[in-house]
Amino acid sequence: MARAASVLVEACLGGSLVRLTASKDRSKGSQREVARRWQTVAFAVVALSLLPGCVGIFAASGGVSLSWGTHSHGALLGAVALPVEGDGYQVHREWRARGRTFAIEELVGGLTRAFARVEHTAPGSVAYVGDLSLRRGGDSSMHRSHESGRDVDIFYYAVDGEGKPLPNPPAMIRFADDGAAVAWSSGKPGRRMRESLPDAHLDLRRTWALVASLLSDPIMEVQWIFIHQPITELLLQEAEREKADPALVARAREILHQPTDASPHDDHMHVRVFCPVHSRMFGCVDKGPRRWWKKRWKYMSPAS
Repeated sequence: MARAASVLVEACLGGSLVRLTASKDRSKGSQREVARRWQTVAFAVVALSLLPGCVGIFAASGGVSLSWGTHSHGALLGAVALPVEGDGYQVHREWRARGRTFAIEELVGGLTRAFARVEHTAPGSVAYVGDLSLRRGGDSSMHRSHESGRDVDIFYYAVDGEGKPLPNPPAMIRFADDGAAVAWSSGKPGRRMRESLPDAHLDLRRTWALVASLLSDPIMEVQWIFIHQPITELLLQEAEREKADPALVARAREILHQPTDASPHDDHMHVRVFCPVHSRMFGCVDKGPRRWWKKRWKYMSPAS
């Protein structure tokens, strides 16, 4: 509990509150509301930390990470860094320097488990990771979200003309509606790619395997996977060819979604997870449908 209190104090002193309230697109009223909610959260956590014999979500000696606010107006407390390399993945070299490799522990754990499962079923697989969040979350000049440690960008798996995994791409690849590579998509705005675009295609088998692993994780709850709609259709067709569990395919059909206020995501998938229970208790807010899948998912109606 004391660890959680210290994390909140560190975040406030370190500038998270300043960044949250100083955003140009916020009115004075909303700034006051952010400050008021921060004070409420800080008071609650500090008060709980003083209770003798306190047990529960903050009692673990290892501490806890907290997602606060929404995906587009939030902060990340007690961030966990995704290692730049691991079983079946690496943070792409062009994205490492951006400092956006932090998230809540549930997302980091879920990602590493999913990447490892894909590498186990398809040895030699490497998923390339783009942005997560800044160490304390908050505003990102390159994203409308990624503010509270619950978002991550992942390159699509690709194969060359011979069907072999495409190694070390210099950037993301944009794919046409039929899955053919059509252009590079650099992580540096305005950068002109000098490398020739290879004869490549979207690797449906491995990309579907990753989606299935993310949605099947026993701990992490995925809210959305933002994907270009034609690519979603290709992935669902691949799932049906593989005779995937119909319940899993139905979940994927609901969760794979083309965003309406951003690029079509034809060069990467954007994964967002739900607020963990302990984060929700201290101010984490899910925007959009709240679906509690697990065994009851098909009986739950979306709520805005």
